[in-house]
Amino acid sequence: MVFRGKPSKACQRCRDRRLKHGEAIEPRSLAPSLELQARDAFFAFHVTKVSRSWDFLEQFSDPIRSPEHLALSIDAVSLAYLSHQVSSDVALLIATEKYVLALRMTNKALQSPELATKDTTLLAALLLDLFEKITNITHGSGSWMGHVTGALALVKLRGLEKFQDPSALRVLMRLSNNLIISCCAAARRVPLGLIELRDHVAKYLEPKSLKWDLSTLIISYTNLCSDIKSGNFSNDYYVEASLELDARFEAICLNAPASWQYRTGYLDQKTERCFTSHFDIYPGRHVAQAWNVIRLVRILLNEYILENSRAPSKELPDACSPSVARGKIATLALEICASVPQYVDCFGIARGILQMGENFQHSGVLDMAVNKTAHVHTPAENLACYILIFPLAVAGQSVASPKGLKSWIINELRYMANHFDIRNAEVVARILEGGALTSPWDVYALLGSYAFVA
Repeated sequence: MVFRGKPSKACQRCRDRRLKHGEAIEPRSLAPSLELQARDAFFAFHVTKVSRSWDFLEQFSDPIRSPEHLALSIDAVSLAYLSHQVSSDVALLIATEKYVLALRMTNKALQSPELATKDTTLLAALLLDLFEKITNITHGSGSWMGHVTGALALVKLRGLEKFQDPSALRVLMRLSNNLIISCCAAARRVPLGLIELRDHVAKYLEPKSLKWDLSTLIISYTNLCSDIKSGNFSNDYYVEASLELDARFEAICLNAPASWQYRTGYLDQKTERCFTSHFDIYPGRHVAQAWNVIRLVRILLNEYILENSRAPSKELPDACSPSVARGKIATLALEICASVPQYVDCFGIARGILQMGENFQHSGVLDMAVNKTAHVHTPAENLACYILIFPLAVAGQSVASPKGLKSWIINELRYMANHFDIRNAEVVARILEGGALTSPWDVYALLGSYAFVA
């Protein structure tokens, strides 16, 4: 029907729409796309706020400022991160599609001598590696280290001398840490190119931090695991090498600076969230994570000593005896458990620390009176819990852990799953409960490897 002439002030068309001519129609705001939500979540966690382990990406927060292969790589890893956080199959499907496109465009960029040596191509390679760690889709395959070793090759192609400003050095540090951990999880020797990269970075680190010294020891541990896997020497040789390396890790602990020191609090009455009558208070989750990395590696070293020094040997020192190794494992496992309440017991110990500071002395009786109302945790609080899962898994799997500790760890993991909504905590709890001999590094890969660091 054709309408002619001037409509009345309330014509039928307007009455049908419950509007009058001249009234403004308020525009409806559209919900952000899934890609935009994912990008915002990824940048808030990894780049600008919580972890900041990828802070050098901040300049590329706007996709318009990024070449296509980098923008697609950021989209892929952002969607994978969102899928991991909220268990979204849709986000994971789109992430995989973006990953395929990003991989194709990055390979195309690598064909160009000019693009291959740009920062953006190196960052794309690191992000593609991060995608694979978050999704754990290639663990156990030959390609699990493909992107991170490719990133090292790009650095060599460009030349280390081109990496001197603070942002570029942080990229190299990220690559260094990721490649060390990848080699460790795969029991492969650290490539010479990484040692050269670290020598270059070391020129700009004055003074070197304790974390740097720790990463150097992790390289030694990684190479030892690779040598053990090759089996070129006797068990006695590897047992002594493990003992020597364990002593070096212990020395780091004994010489830790004041900024790394933690305090011990004591309970008037034992609570469900504490395995013993005491707990430890750390300056922050970064320090707690570093201490627990030392402990879990030392547990693995002493487990090797325990398994391979059962038969008496005149060649081995007394320190290699099974009883000594068992004692060390038990102590280290208890120390890991003592780091848990500060970040998990949010109705008791964690709450007391927040309110009263490091001098807080917790009473188990007081804990029963706390109003245990529902509350929401910040991403930083969830991360502090998440990074406890792997050391707890290592402690819980050890045959030398104290009696009852494994059951307590399983309960704590289930508490994390239910209270903090961390589904992987339940997955690891089931692994421990099942009792199957699972490689600790398989558990580490399941948790997303170095995708989630303090």
